[in-house]
Amino acid sequence: MDMRQIRYFLTVADELNITRAAERLHLSQPPLSRALMELEEELGCTLIIRGKRHITLTPEGLALKRRGEQILALADITKTEIADVKKGISGTLYLGHVDSNGPSLAADWISSFKKEYPNVTYNLWCGTVDDLTYRMKSGLLELAITMTPLNTEQLDGITVYSDTWAAIIPGSHPLAKNKKQTVTLKDIVDTDLIISSRHSREEEIRGWFEKQTGKEPRFIVKTAHSSNASKLVDQNIGIAIFPASVAKNISADADVVIKKLTPEVNVDYVLSWDKEKMPSALASKFIEHVRNLYS
Repeated sequence: MDMRQIRYFLTVADELNITRAAERLHLSQPPLSRALMELEEELGCTLIIRGKRHITLTPEGLALKRRGEQILALADITKTEIADVKKGISGTLYLGHVDSNGPSLAADWISSFKKEYPNVTYNLWCGTVDDLTYRMKSGLLELAITMTPLNTEQLDGITVYSDTWAAIIPGSHPLAKNKKQTVTLKDIVDTDLIISSRHSREEEIRGWFEKQTGKEPRFIVKTAHSSNASKLVDQNIGIAIFPASVAKNISADADVVIKKLTPEVNVDYVLSWDKEKMPSALASKFIEHVRNLYS
């Protein structure tokens, strides 16, 4: 299996039509069909089911599509890293971040780093800590802004920001109209709740409620993005539990109120990298830059 075959297959998987895929690849259909048949023969399975008008991916084909996209992404990253060695501090930094305060931290760091290294470009990706950890372990990201709790067996990092948890409440809710600046878990345990889609975070929040209230919370929506959470709250779907810095990402016209949870629970943001991999020259310089910002 070579890169050419993977690119051919991904084009077919994207178009779901041999004729259109061949046109995109500037090929005639016979060599494309032959390449697909050779790939199926090598892997010992059927990747596509050919219909009269379109094709369908088999479960094996779907698996190859997912892995093939990662393989091509890694190939591009490898080319960039090799170019970095030749050119010095330039190239593309693959940086991931969580939502909430992640976008603001990334923007601040890139702004100051750009002044020293104007030739660097950036590829940003947003997701949960679990998503970011997976992508770093897979080589699709070099660095990521994650949040505690951190998997210290897999990741290393430096703490860059400390935040507290808060409740995002619909403006029409009685708790929003209450003059108190904080809410307790007892205040919201019987309401519909919106939380992060990170599995370990769900278990953490569930533990808070069980300890403080003895009740099982009702999570009706799980999302990786605080902007989605605030829109759901704005529609009176439930109360969201996210870090207080999420306020930066909420539209000024949203009918929501943010109140900190009490007793206070802290969460740290961490610039993280894969513990088992040596950061590239560019990533190392970026880590050093961020470390100096907080020294």
